[in-house]
Amino acid sequence: MVAQLSTSRVSIQLKLRRIILPLLWLVLSITSGTPSWAQSSIISPSSIDRRLEPLSPIDQQFMAAQRAKIESLANQLGQQLTGIPERDLATLQRILELGLIAPDDTLQLQALGVVLGDLFAAELNMNWIVYRDPAGRSRALQYGSSEVFLFPVTMISRRWGVGHQRAVADIFDSNVATTQAKLPGANWR
Repeated sequence: MVAQLSTSRVSIQLKLRRIILPLLWLVLSITSGTPSWAQSSIISPSSIDRRLEPLSPIDQQFMAAQRAKIESLANQLGQQLTGIPERDLATLQRILELGLIAPDDTLQLQALGVVLGDLFAAELNMNWIVYRDPAGRSRALQYGSSEVFLFPVTMISRRWGVGHQRAVADIFDSNVATTQAKLPGANWR
């Protein structure tokens, strides 16, 4: 007599898969989407995904080193960074036009963005912060505690890195105008 092979475990597992998987899919589809607490909350979902932090000591040290690199390049041209937009923007433009920074040197191009950001900060009364969101971590400028932000670190590198050589003064002027229009009380100016 030949012993019969048991298939009961296999058939039970198959039946459970046919029942559990659709139930699991149903539960997930019901619970996905925006939860009811987020729909009625005064906190928008985008602000839940975003964190604003002060610059860390490492950020401050790194940014100081980037400023020093650009100051050194300016000194090679017989210039120095002054904090005066017209002069510093012209210096940044000369650094780019003379090819002192290669178009693929993103770190150096971003150092120019830090100096550009310092000019924005002075012109618009903004402060450097760390802005974290699902896309990553960025050094940004924020106006007070408002929702007005600028991301100057990449403003030059994104353009010059792909060959779009927009004048630094144009980048500065257009962002100042756009940002001023968003500042609290802008309609009264």
